[in-house]
Amino acid sequence: MNSQNAEEKLQDFLDILEKPINLVGQQSESVEQRHRSATELMATVEKLMRTLALTLRDSNISIASPNGTELGLAVRKAGNQSQETVTLQQSKTQMELKWARAPGQKNEGFTLAGLLTYQGMSSILDGAGRVEAPEWDEIGQTGKRAQEPGRPSYRVLSPVVSAFISDPNPQALGLSVSIRFSHPVPENKTDLRLLCAYWEPDSRRWATNGCTLQKLNATITRCLCNHLTIFAMLMAFYELEEATLSFNIITYVGLTLSLLCLFLAILTFLLCRSIRSISTSLHLQLCLCLFLADLLFLTQVTPTNNQVACAVIAGLLHYFFMASFSWMFLEGLHLFLTVRNLKVVNYTSASRFKKRFMYPFGYGFPALVVAISAAVNPDGYGTSKHCWLSLERGFRWSFLGPVCAIILINITFFALTLWILRNSLSSLNADVSTLRDHRLLTFKAIAQLFILGCTWSLGLLQVGPAATVMAYLFTIINSLQGAYIFLVHCLLNRQVREEYRRWIKGFRTFSMKSQTYDLSMSAVPTTSTKTVELAATRAEFNT
Repeated sequence: MNSQNAEEKLQDFLDILEKPINLVGQQSESVEQRHRSATELMATVEKLMRTLALTLRDSNISIASPNGTELGLAVRKAGNQSQETVTLQQSKTQMELKWARAPGQKNEGFTLAGLLTYQGMSSILDGAGRVEAPEWDEIGQTGKRAQEPGRPSYRVLSPVVSAFISDPNPQALGLSVSIRFSHPVPENKTDLRLLCAYWEPDSRRWATNGCTLQKLNATITRCLCNHLTIFAMLMAFYELEEATLSFNIITYVGLTLSLLCLFLAILTFLLCRSIRSISTSLHLQLCLCLFLADLLFLTQVTPTNNQVACAVIAGLLHYFFMASFSWMFLEGLHLFLTVRNLKVVNYTSASRFKKRFMYPFGYGFPALVVAISAAVNPDGYGTSKHCWLSLERGFRWSFLGPVCAIILINITFFALTLWILRNSLSSLNADVSTLRDHRLLTFKAIAQLFILGCTWSLGLLQVGPAATVMAYLFTIINSLQGAYIFLVHCLLNRQVREEYRRWIKGFRTFSMKSQTYDLSMSAVPTTSTKTVELAATRAEFNT
């Protein structure tokens, strides 16, 4: 078959392709069934395109059906393509590809590149979901708040195109292929995102891994991808703007209150000598880490124009939140050891515990996690939406993995602690006050574990009908961690309250003395002035 006959057959094929596309779109079955039929149809069409193109030699063709489906093919014999860049131009799409990177089939002796723009396929695939969750819809991305409840809606903005080469393996390129789309002006919404997406045939959903968006203007967008398959431009948007505003208000009000409480707790632990102990040191380090993490999040949650600065902020947030959970683990361990011995840890062992274990683990373990994470995936810090961990390659588990492990270990510590206390209460009745102190300490630590661990657990439970409720609980509880710590470890501590009373009494005494001193000082110049005036009057009279 010569090239002319092959082109005629391709034209006939495009003309009849409209009918099966319309049949798929008119199916009365479910959306999932239409997506399945469309996926099978596009796979068959791409396979036939390669088969018919086998008869073409050193030629470029560009054909279109009456209804608007367009096909562009470029074929080169092996060895003739060199470093040429193939460009397939159509009315609404364009593809650019290096020939040297388009593998050919050795048994045929040629290299093929093709671009097929479907007419009518966009409406069929409209509304399909995404394989990976979007970055602004994930839990744990910024550490302190849940994002908009629910999932975004996706709408196909551009024509659906199938880009293919000789090799049927879509991952065979190993380079960046450029596909430019002409599309309508997107809706003017603040919560709208444009995405370069490709169709995943196995899950029959859209995916974005390996594709980067470059917006040229309001109606033209370029997608740079490292593989070839079925592409389209997507609009992703939320319709819950009021919910988004309420989440932001809760987050920033809660974090502001939390920062104030953490600051007061830090001052208390530093200045209150009567409560200084190993437990107080653990509380102090936890408050410091949470304070720095909250402050950094509150001042810089959105990405900056500088990618390096955004990556540094993401790394610092990763470190401070990891350090918070590390100190929580140390609190659980210290509580378990204290209750197991049923006696107050003496100064010598506390100092040895602090120097040899506390600080190296509390600050060294998070540093090790961040260092390994950055070495494995240097581009994992900072996204286009937030200065936090990227969702690519499961990078968020560099944070969620250690956190989940620490929570499980602390739960084990607390269960053992409660079991020991239960046995001790049933066998020992003499030292009731000591056991009462241990029970109070256990209650506080369990409450603190709840506020730190349960928040992240609630974030992972934001699925199904209860997603919105879980999102609100996650946001409220997680943004008030500092307030809860200040309440439990300061306001509910009898020794701290007594210290507060002494501070207030001392302040009042100092204020009264200051006022008395000011009154006495103000009286001195008044008397002196009157004496000078009287002496001057007498001198003037004598004169």
